[in-house]
Amino acid sequence: MQERRQGVAKAPKRPDIGETFVMRGMVTCAYCGASLRSSITRGKGGHYPYYLCQTKGCEAYGKSIPRDKLEGDVGDLIKTLQPTDTLMILATAMFRDAWNARRDQAQDIINAAKRRITTIDKEIATLLGRIMAASNHIVIQSYETKIGELEQQKALMAETLHHQPQKPDSFEDKLEPVLTFPATHWKLWEIGHIHARRLVAKLAFAERVVYDRKLGARTPEIALPFKALGDVYTLRKKSGAGGGT
Repeated sequence: MQERRQGVAKAPKRPDIGETFVMRGMVTCAYCGASLRSSITRGKGGHYPYYLCQTKGCEAYGKSIPRDKLEGDVGDLIKTLQPTDTLMILATAMFRDAWNARRDQAQDIINAAKRRITTIDKEIATLLGRIMAASNHIVIQSYETKIGELEQQKALMAETLHHQPQKPDSFEDKLEPVLTFPATHWKLWEIGHIHARRLVAKLAFAERVVYDRKLGARTPEIALPFKALGDVYTLRKKSGAGGGT
């Protein structure tokens, strides 16, 4: 007893429930904005996992939300983000065109910088020839000042070339894998594995999901590329294309 009184108090080890709740740390209370906590109670029929707000003074304080209900509502939100095959084809074509345009623009910048460097080298060579032939100190000093200005311009062009990729990444390597995720994210969610579902939720939403225990999950800020696909759909409707696909 004396050893226990003089020793460091040890709290009983709490079970790790982090692998039980998909939206742990990613959902907030609609009434106070605090993160919903998660817990499991034990009853005669087994274990009952639930989310709840533990902010004192909050309207929803201590009122539990069954885990399956909350995560089911979030799953319904995620399902609404599923684009159609036609929309994915359209979006891929539009993004490919934009990617190629940016690539061509980058190449134009590289070509212009190289041409300017070549021109500057010729101008410097011409000025050096004039310095060799000149005898007036003021004229020579003027030529040297001009050469200094050209050297600065050449350095800027070299810096521009340094920041441009020498071998631009291809659309297939960089952007196409990103666009395939919106078409397959619901399948990942349906798999049911907690890590897959957490990944889908983090990639689909740009912010934490606000949950109202009476009304359910509120539509959060959608992350890219889902937002971009939404813009494509809006563009199609405004342009008069069929709105049913």
